[in-house]
Amino acid sequence: MTTLYIVRHGQSEANKAGILQGNKIDTPLTAKGRSQADAVYQQLQKLDFDKVYASPLLRAAQTAHIIANNATTVYDSRLKEYDYGEWDGLLVEDVHQKYARFFNSQHNLLPGSDKISHGETFEEVTQRLEEFFSELVVKHADEKLLIVSHGFTIKLMLNAILGIKNLVNLNEPSNAGVTKIELTPETRTLLYFNQEFS
Repeated sequence: MTTLYIVRHGQSEANKAGILQGNKIDTPLTAKGRSQADAVYQQLQKLDFDKVYASPLLRAAQTAHIIANNATTVYDSRLKEYDYGEWDGLLVEDVHQKYARFFNSQHNLLPGSDKISHGETFEEVTQRLEEFFSELVVKHADEKLLIVSHGFTIKLMLNAILGIKNLVNLNEPSNAGVTKIELTPETRTLLYFNQEFS
């Protein structure tokens, strides 16, 4: 069994400024974000991870560095944040107002926005994550892995693992929220979602 501890990065400068931050926007952690990552480290340090994987974007890389206590990290571009296309870098509030038809009352992104934003589709990201998980099961049987990624990408991970399909039923995890998943060649099991330690 492969056990994944999936962590959303801590608060970034763009998060703090209310900027929509996909895979084209690359800002560092704030002091609060570093503190959030350290709180996760305090809770998970006894786990002795066999391997650490992270998105190469700075906010995720810095979070992984803190939680993994300087352990070697493999940066995998499949863990990057969803690409919001032309919306990347805009104020979140402005996007919600101007493109309200693509969000529900909880501000969860609805399918089809890629036709306007020219970003990725949910299916494209889900497919790359399914490939990533399939590789992990083969490479890391009976190992504990730390995975550091991004809010919307983690939602799409759950789509890949659980086949949620209707993603508006799931909010993005909080900054530094932890999700635990167990994988075998035959099964994929969610043990908990968005556990907050900070």
